[in-house]
Amino acid sequence: MPLTPEERALVAPYVTSSDSPVFVLKNLPEEVVAVLFAYYSRSRDDLRTNLLRLLKDQELAVMAGEAAIENEADLLLARQKAKEFHEKWVVGYGHASVAEHAVAHVAIEEVSMVASKVIEDARLASYTEKSTRYVPFPRAYYAAPELQNDGAGATTYRTSIEGLFTLYEELLPQVTEKVMVTADRGQFKTERGFQNSCQAQACDALRYLLPAATHTNIGLTANARTLEHLISKMLSHPLAEIRETGERVRVEATKVIPTLIKYARRNDYMADTPIALRSLAAELLTGTPERLSTDAGEAVRLLVSPPDAEARLATAILYEFSDLPYERVREQVADLPADAHQRVIAEYLARRKTYGSGDHGYTDPPLRSLEHLYFTYDILVDYGAFRDIQRHRMATQTTQRLTCAHGYDVPELLDQCGFRPQFEEAMEKAAAAFSALSVDHPEEAQYVVPLAYRKRVLFTWNLRQLHHFISLRSARQGHISYRRIAQQVYAELERAHPFLASFVRVDMNDYEMARPG
Repeated sequence: MPLTPEERALVAPYVTSSDSPVFVLKNLPEEVVAVLFAYYSRSRDDLRTNLLRLLKDQELAVMAGEAAIENEADLLLARQKAKEFHEKWVVGYGHASVAEHAVAHVAIEEVSMVASKVIEDARLASYTEKSTRYVPFPRAYYAAPELQNDGAGATTYRTSIEGLFTLYEELLPQVTEKVMVTADRGQFKTERGFQNSCQAQACDALRYLLPAATHTNIGLTANARTLEHLISKMLSHPLAEIRETGERVRVEATKVIPTLIKYARRNDYMADTPIALRSLAAELLTGTPERLSTDAGEAVRLLVSPPDAEARLATAILYEFSDLPYERVREQVADLPADAHQRVIAEYLARRKTYGSGDHGYTDPPLRSLEHLYFTYDILVDYGAFRDIQRHRMATQTTQRLTCAHGYDVPELLDQCGFRPQFEEAMEKAAAAFSALSVDHPEEAQYVVPLAYRKRVLFTWNLRQLHHFISLRSARQGHISYRRIAQQVYAELERAHPFLASFVRVDMNDYEMARPG
C-alpha cells in the first residue's frame, strides 16, 4: 500500500527504493530478511508494509541499531528481544524454506586441502579458494594432533610432509628462473608482471608436490538451509579436523543467523553409514587398482548413457511446445525417422551465439531440455586437477578416499627442467609414508598424499552440464591435467553419440609449452 512521507523516511534506511516495485533490502540482519520474505507466503501486504509494522512495533529497531547501543544491559536486552523475535517469526513458520533467504559469508582459514574438498561439496553454496596455481604456498599444514599418541606415526607424518615442503621451496626459484630464460618479456607491460607470470608457471607445476595437509583459505557464501546441512555433514565426518572446523563454522555463523542453523549437529546416519559400507565393501569386493596412464585416453570411461538419446531429447524438446501428455509425444516421436529427431535437436540449438573470441569467448548455454539426458563417467584424475573439476557441484559426484594406489602424474614442466628424478623420489617417499600410516590411521593417511597422486571419482552429468564442463575445462587457459580430462569426456561422448557431441564447444588442441633453457 502507498506509504506516507513519514513512513517512507522510516523504511528508507532498509530499502533501496521506497516506491519502486523492485528494490533491494539493506542494513538488516539476515534472519529478519528471511522473515520478511517469508511474509510473502502468508501476508496479503507488501514487504515494505510488513517492514514498517515491525519497525513501529519496535520488534526490529533494537536489532537494526544494535551496534549503536552502548549500555551493556541494553545490549543484552536487545539480543534477548532479537532471539524472541526469531523464535516467534522464524521457527514459528515451521517450514525450512524460510532459511533460504538468510545468507552467511564465512571465511575459513588454515584448513587442509582434504578439509577444503568436504567444505566445498555443498551444491548451493559459493566458494573462492586460495589458488595453488598462482600463489606460492608457505610451509603451513594440518599437524594431525590425533597422532600424538602414536610416536612412530607422528614422526612419519611430520617427516613426510616436511620433506615435500622442502623440495617445493628448493625448486620454486629454480623452476621460475628456468621459465624466465625462454619466456617472452615483450608480452608484459612491467618487469613485475613478467616475473609474476613466470612464478605462476612454476607454482602450477610444483603444486603437485604439496601434500593434502597443506593449509588453504576459503570464502564461503551460503544460505542458512544449505549451511545447516553442511555443518551437520562436517560434524559427522571421520576426520577430527573437519569436525572441529564444522564446530567453528557453527559457532561463528550462530552469531549472524542463530535461529536458522539451530539444528546443525552430528547426524548418526551420515556418520555411521560410511563405516558400515566400508566394512561391507571390504567383505564383498576383491582386486587391486590398475595403474592407468591419464594422458593416453585411459583415464575416462563413459559407463552409462541413454541408448535412444536423440529420440529422448527430441521428445523432451517437443513436449514443451505442445499440449500433449509425454507418453503421446514419445509414441509419435518414436514413429519418426532418425533425421527428424536430429532436425528437432538442431533447431533447438541452432541460434546459440558465441561472444568474444579466443580464450575469452562465451557461447550461449543450451536451453534446459538437455537436462533430461544423463551420462555417467568413471574418471581417474590427479588430486590437483580434481580440486578444479570438483567445483562442478551441480553434477552428481561419488568420490573415493584419497590414496597412493593409482600412481601419480609428473608435471611436464618439471620434466623439461630436469627435475623429474627429484620429483619421483619425493612421490615414492610419500607413498611409503602413506602405506605406513594407513595400517592404523587410514583416514589421517590421506594428509600425506601429494596432489600429484590420482583418485577415482564417479560423475553423472546431464547433457546441459556436459556442455558447460567440456567448454570451460578444455579451454586453452586451463591446466593441462584437467584439459585432458575434459577432452576425454568429450571424446567418450562423441564415440557414443556423435550427433549430440557435434554441438558441444570443445578445444581439442594440445598446446606446446615453452621449453625452459
